[in-house]
Amino acid sequence: MSKKKNVKHIIAVAIPVILLLAICFTCVTIYAKKEINKPKFKKPEDAAQQSVTELPKDAAGAFAYVQKLYNETLEADDVEVSFSTGVKSEGEIKTPFSEADGNLITFIRDKAIGGFSEFYDSGSEIKPSEAQGIPEIYFTAADIQEYTAEQGHTDEEGNVSDDGYYFITFTLDPACVDTESMKTGSVYESIKEKLDPSITVENTEITANSVNVSAKIDRVYDYINELIITENYTVKADVNLADEYAELLGGKDQAQIELPYETSHNVYFKHYGARFSQRSIVVQPKDMKALPAAVTVNSAATKEDYKLTFTPSVAEAVTIDADGVMTVEKLVDDPVIITMTLDYDGHTYTDDLTVYITEWEEETQNG
Repeated sequence: MSKKKNVKHIIAVAIPVILLLAICFTCVTIYAKKEINKPKFKKPEDAAQQSVTELPKDAAGAFAYVQKLYNETLEADDVEVSFSTGVKSEGEIKTPFSEADGNLITFIRDKAIGGFSEFYDSGSEIKPSEAQGIPEIYFTAADIQEYTAEQGHTDEEGNVSDDGYYFITFTLDPACVDTESMKTGSVYESIKEKLDPSITVENTEITANSVNVSAKIDRVYDYINELIITENYTVKADVNLADEYAELLGGKDQAQIELPYETSHNVYFKHYGARFSQRSIVVQPKDMKALPAAVTVNSAATKEDYKLTFTPSVAEAVTIDADGVMTVEKLVDDPVIITMTLDYDGHTYTDDLTVYITEWEEETQNG
């Protein structure tokens, strides 16, 4: 085939390809312009959820608020509580022994400390009225040295998270802790028993170094969700070592030791109720969508134990089944308000969700 014919063949093949590419490009451009120019639905910004109680402005007000919610919650019959105490003893143990001998004391401490938590009262998802030994708020407003109260958490860039909660913390005067009563309680006796026969403990002196309290409060419902009391101590005691340890320590069987000890009393509340995790959603006609509903009841409860209903403000606009799955039946101009109602254990809980029905796509943050 001549060179001239080859060029003609290439041109004959290239022209349809170029035309095809041009057509495709034109179609994509037209489609993209239509998509860009297509009307979008911009969902109105959700109104800020109001707090039941304003954020306290001073330490006394913050203490009174936390104490009130805590005590009320302990008296409530639609709440479950979980509580426990964690124990740590990290850091240097001071003894008159050599470094090697001191390591043995540390070894004994570390082996024992993991089991100390079991001596404190605990409970998991039980009614407060049925619980024994729930940690108390034993301090008063006069014991507060410092405090913070904020709505949500704000990072270094100014972004706020957990906006639906108040976070209140107190730094207390350590003198508010009754350390003498600690030496006559069941926890102290149980710890001594656990250490024995490795070590027997006498002449114990407990000094409180710091006490910090933090509370997390659902500001929209005025629920206290958690309370954590962290106490840091220094414990001094005369210890007698069992014979087998005394031999390892060169015959020394008695000494005074000083060690750090920290407790963290953790209380968490589960409040019964029904809530929407979003305040509003956007849907289109014929959509089927599970509503963002969260129901909290006793973990052992079945559907027969409670009644959950969803009522739309415009009955013909949507239908909702017993599981909270919504079908959009009709386009309407005004937003539809879905009211969720939970009847459980003698209480009624409600929450509302705004539903916008539109034929347009929802406008995203990027447009």
